[in-house]
Amino acid sequence: MIELTGIARSFRVGDQIVHALRDVDLTLADGEYVAVMGPSGSGKSTLLNILGLLDRPDAGSYGLDGFETTTLPEERRARLRRERIGFVFQAFHLIPRLTAAENVELPLILAGRPIRERRKQVSEALDALGMIPRAGHRPDQLSGGQRQRVAIARATVTRPSLLLADEPTGNLDRASGAEVIDALEALNAQGLTLVVVTHDQALGERARRRIHMDDGAVVAEDSDSAPRLDRQAAH
Repeated sequence: MIELTGIARSFRVGDQIVHALRDVDLTLADGEYVAVMGPSGSGKSTLLNILGLLDRPDAGSYGLDGFETTTLPEERRARLRRERIGFVFQAFHLIPRLTAAENVELPLILAGRPIRERRKQVSEALDALGMIPRAGHRPDQLSGGQRQRVAIARATVTRPSLLLADEPTGNLDRASGAEVIDALEALNAQGLTLVVVTHDQALGERARRRIHMDDGAVVAEDSDSAPRLDRQAAH
């Protein structure tokens, strides 16, 4: 369970203060599939960084699986991030000199897992993404879609409860993008909470719940099972 209450985040840019997030309230149940949508500069990436414990809010509270994260020391936040959160980025961020299997194994090495356990989990993660035949290939020997599937395997090899995907199809052609989204949705169907940040309307519409942001605030929300709620229209 994720619960954000009154989250605010500001940055100084030159002589100006930019309010990236303004009083954001958001609750996500375990296993949800949510798209966070909005124009550039709307606060999507800042929200993702808060959810991923990569940044701290200036105000408000963030509860993750029963932990109030905003007051935790950085070492404990890093452990929560490592154990409970996976990240998928637009640019893949694979290490060029490592094979697909070695890239996927890296989080387990950092976590201090035994080698036999690492190899088993790497094999399972790659197999779930259909990448066993490419396990020994380096990133430059893979297509864009294959690289992103390796990145997803790396993000999920530690078996997190939350997967955050930031424009996961942004560098892919339509066919490869569809394969990546199918893979993410298959993981969600197994119980993984999935949050996708996107400006792609078609991609956002695939999610069962959509959060619309503008100027640092959640301005609207709709889902497949509930009528659209538009706060701007309501006011």
